[in-house]
Amino acid sequence: MSSLAILSHLIARERERWPFWLPVFMAAGVVAYFNLPFEPPVWALLATPVLGAAVFGLRYVWWPGAVAGLTLLFCAIGFNAAQLETRIDLRPMLDREMGPVPITGRLMLTEFLPEGVRVTLKDPVIGHLRPEQTPEKIRLRLQDAASTDLPPAGSMISLFGRVGPFSEPVMPGAFDFRRQAFFRQLGGLGWSYGAIKTVEAAPASSWRDGFNLMFEQARATLAQHVREHLDGDVAAMTIARLNGQQTGISQPVIDAMRIAGLAHLLSTSGFHVTIMGLLIYFPLRAMLALIPWVALTFNIKKIAAAGAIVSAMAYTFLVGAQPATLRSLLMTALAMLAILVDRRADPMRLVMLSALLAMALAPDAVMGPSFQMSFAAVFCLIAAHKNPFAPVTTGADLPLLPVWIGRPLSYIGGIMRTSLIATAATTPFAVYHFQTFSFYGFIANMLAIPLTSFWVMPCILAAYVLAPLHLDGWFIDGAGAGIALTIKIAETVASWPLSIFYLPAMPGAALILITLGGLWLCLMRQRWRYTGLVPILIGAVYMVYTPLPDVMVTADGKEWAARLADGRLAVSNLDHDAFTVTQWQQRLGNLPTVDVSALAADDKQIACDALGCTLRAGGHLLAMPEVEAAALQDCRQADIVIAPYIVKACAAPTIIDDPLLWRRGGATLTFKGKDVVVNTVRARRGERPWSPGWARTQYQEK
Repeated sequence: MSSLAILSHLIARERERWPFWLPVFMAAGVVAYFNLPFEPPVWALLATPVLGAAVFGLRYVWWPGAVAGLTLLFCAIGFNAAQLETRIDLRPMLDREMGPVPITGRLMLTEFLPEGVRVTLKDPVIGHLRPEQTPEKIRLRLQDAASTDLPPAGSMISLFGRVGPFSEPVMPGAFDFRRQAFFRQLGGLGWSYGAIKTVEAAPASSWRDGFNLMFEQARATLAQHVREHLDGDVAAMTIARLNGQQTGISQPVIDAMRIAGLAHLLSTSGFHVTIMGLLIYFPLRAMLALIPWVALTFNIKKIAAAGAIVSAMAYTFLVGAQPATLRSLLMTALAMLAILVDRRADPMRLVMLSALLAMALAPDAVMGPSFQMSFAAVFCLIAAHKNPFAPVTTGADLPLLPVWIGRPLSYIGGIMRTSLIATAATTPFAVYHFQTFSFYGFIANMLAIPLTSFWVMPCILAAYVLAPLHLDGWFIDGAGAGIALTIKIAETVASWPLSIFYLPAMPGAALILITLGGLWLCLMRQRWRYTGLVPILIGAVYMVYTPLPDVMVTADGKEWAARLADGRLAVSNLDHDAFTVTQWQQRLGNLPTVDVSALAADDKQIACDALGCTLRAGGHLLAMPEVEAAALQDCRQADIVIAPYIVKACAAPTIIDDPLLWRRGGATLTFKGKDVVVNTVRARRGERPWSPGWARTQYQEK
């Protein structure tokens, strides 16, 4: 039998698993769209109906062609869904700093920070900026505003402030805050000067605004109830669990939760949405069963399922429809819908169908860590449960022990297995997005997840129910006690030695290989599924042997950093742009930083004086002159010149100056022998609707 025939036979034996690959193909289309260096033309939207017609015509004529067409069809669906979302969300974005200028807008969202308050304004009027250039929403930080001075949500307010664009990636491949803001309809951010004036408490301009304001007012009420009983980080995390706003949590607690692997408990996740649905389903069904007439007349299981759907939807709207909560809402709703129509809900079909729906509703979420880590954890847990080769820990496996010992041990074993699987599933994505790995994360989750499930969330549900009667105080205190214990667990685990490992940024290709290998390993059922380990190993090795950038430069050319031979990161000025330096440090594996002014005068790599610095690395001489007069001499001696102004008549082979940085954004230099590879932010990202200077008129309907 030929190799092709053997392959066809193996694929045919996995026929029942084929549909599970459709969300993967759709996600591939979304990823392809966001990695294009240009915006695709409108006629690309025709790919979906054309491929759909081709699949329909080939389904009985040539099945291999129909299967290939179906694969391309779902890729096109993902691609076109992302393209449509971009067209729908197209709004002006600021490309330059403005202010101080008068700003007027409708207050839509108030967020309390550890220091100050942050607000979101809709339909702002910014100085003399023309309406067609004005963003739909802007975000401002009110450092001098007290919570008692803020008007209620929906009010028109006026203030003086400075507003500007969201930052671009600090280096190629880094997180794109500007793209994230684009899909949230945010076009600028800044801060205020002085007090806020309430113009009028006008009603919402649309039903959608009214719907959002209703939930915003509910969030504000719940937050106020919490502050009356709790304070500090316990209050902030309780508020996050009640209304989804985690901005008030202090940085030390955030760091401890992340190091301990409990970052998913900082805000509301899909885990909490599922619990909220189940906390309604089982008690409601039990209460209805206590009423004989209702239990004998109606199908109480369906009534409880409908109640669970409503509660999960209300909770999702209240805390915000983030990718993880949206995924869990869809899975919960589909499971309860199966009960309503008397169908059996298969967990793998639920997670795959919810993935399709989530990508159709918010394709941009596919590129974020919340979507990827949420689906990875749930998918791997379901796949491991359905895996016939996986060991299962039950009470029956411990026949020699008494029941009162065997059952708790069985439960603990299940939590350990679940924590280990979820940690393994999310680790590649954590390394890719955050460059960290929590070594004791499974231990912290073993303690914190049961605490959240059986203590915190029931108290939160009771607080929701009793809040209108102002009887929620006891349950807010109860939730706060559980959250205080969660924080203590995080701080304890984070203090252990080797609690976290910092790794350099993972290349996108390595993450794709690991993801595809994991999908193959979990979706296939024959023994050839173990071949999925091959791309996982290749991706891991590829990540280790990917060269790191040697020099980084900001988009304005005023800040640069270089990796030294001793493993430190030398920075031109540590105090000038701390955010950018932190991002560089994180993507390089948390290298220790040092200001060039603190280096020894006889340092062999970097030498600095009042006119600038020179760097010797990889057999190259780099010059970073601070004044134009110094560039004349540097151009005659250096191989590479980096300057925050225009460098004229320079003989250096490589010049990175203000015009290049202005056109292409921040840059990195990587030395490969005698060659120098220069990568820039905008060259990698291309011209997209969220890019600075995008000609939006070409993308608007005439």
